[in-house]
Amino acid sequence: MKEEVSFWKESNYLIISNKEKCNKLISYSELSDNDIIDILISLHIVLEVSLNTLYRHLALFSLKKNIDEFEVMKNIDNISFIDKTILFIYNSKFDFDGKLDQATEYHKIIDTIKDFSNIRNKLLHGHTISTIHRGGTREDSELKKKINLEYLKEQIKKFCFILKGICFYLDCLDSNLTQQGKEDLKREYLSDDFLPHLR
Repeated sequence: MKEEVSFWKESNYLIISNKEKCNKLISYSELSDNDIIDILISLHIVLEVSLNTLYRHLALFSLKKNIDEFEVMKNIDNISFIDKTILFIYNSKFDFDGKLDQATEYHKIIDTIKDFSNIRNKLLHGHTISTIHRGGTREDSELKKKINLEYLKEQIKKFCFILKGICFYLDCLDSNLTQQGKEDLKREYLSDDFLPHLR
């Protein structure tokens, strides 16, 4: 008797390549404005692609019906990663036994993700990064004012907080996923270990 074997392989290229890009740029002793812009965009790509992939995995793991996997993935991909995060936090079943304070604290990741995504949206939609010199004065655009090391450090802290929050919720998730399965997902999609320098 012949058994049919199936497995699922998904490209993680965008996650891996942007983690490498961030790690390399952050290791520079001096970051230019262009380096900071590249890091901000790469961090967002890592977060968005990682979370989208994580939620696809969680949806497919919980499927009990015989439905085409690509149809499921296509439908899930049509929901923004922010909305998926909100649905994950509000609609999943969690066991917060003794951890309700942490659950309340990590609920803040919803607003943090919205704020974190704001800079990426402005950068990729072509908002002006400019300086106007008039006489002896200089004025920077709103976006130009944010292209600095302090703002980048704030964004990295937000990025790490979001990942820690999702890790917490994944650990508390009441599902058929084993603890090892959860650890594998966290290592693959929720790790911030490529950011050792500016944390």
